[in-house]
Amino acid sequence: MTTALATLDPGVISSLVINGDLKGLTNEQRVAYYNYRCQQAGLDPAAKPFDLLTLNGKQILYANASATQQLCGTRGLSVQITAREKVEDIYVVCARVTDQANRTTENTGAVSIGGLKGDALANAMMKATTKAIRRTVLAHCGLGMLDETETETISGAVREPIDIKPPVAPMVGFKDDDLDQPFNLFIRGQEEPYSRHATLEEWSDNYEKIIVNIKNSKKLSDDEKILKTDLFKQLNAETWGRLNPMAKVKLIAKSAKADPEEKSPKASSQSITELDHFEE
Repeated sequence: MTTALATLDPGVISSLVINGDLKGLTNEQRVAYYNYRCQQAGLDPAAKPFDLLTLNGKQILYANASATQQLCGTRGLSVQITAREKVEDIYVVCARVTDQANRTTENTGAVSIGGLKGDALANAMMKATTKAIRRTVLAHCGLGMLDETETETISGAVREPIDIKPPVAPMVGFKDDDLDQPFNLFIRGQEEPYSRHATLEEWSDNYEKIIVNIKNSKKLSDDEKILKTDLFKQLNAETWGRLNPMAKVKLIAKSAKADPEEKSPKASSQSITELDHFEE
């Protein structure tokens, strides 16, 4: 966040900090600010808990349904409706939020129901409940922003989703830090690699397939399967050691699910038929 704001014109920073106006930001700076607000609130930006609202020439963030749902889940909040009443043509709902430390916050949600009947009246009453819950959750968590249900009644307000594209997370468990050298798979009886792979992910996929092929072989006894599996692991121990612990756990778990009744899968680089390559 510091890096993103450091390059802004002082006037823009003033507008952002004092007035909360995002209009002067580029899309990249807006996304940086969005991610910062998510981080401060403990929200997942990939779930898009905020959207943009343009009102009176000013652009601000407002909280949508995802925001309050995440806040309740991550902070262990419980919500109780404490009162419902009709005041002339206004339906009012009161809500109370309690956190795990037994700290409470109360707030209200109100909608106009004048002249409404049937489904329209029912929907308005439900909207009042939703508004009460969301406003109370946001107030309890200290998020000074409008809720989605409040923006619907603001004249002239234009709502739009913000273009958030979270960075693609790297494959967990694989460290392709030496792409100039291929990751080799070895089998018994061959000095040259049985197959070569550009990434550890590809290597592990084929490693798993060979393990599964051994387990599913109809030519080998159980003891032979154990011996050949152990030998195969020994021959490939060096590359196996380059996997991180999480990747190893996942690979072991996937290999353990081999179904002897299913047709054995084939390695992507070479075909393995009934484990002929592994027979003595």
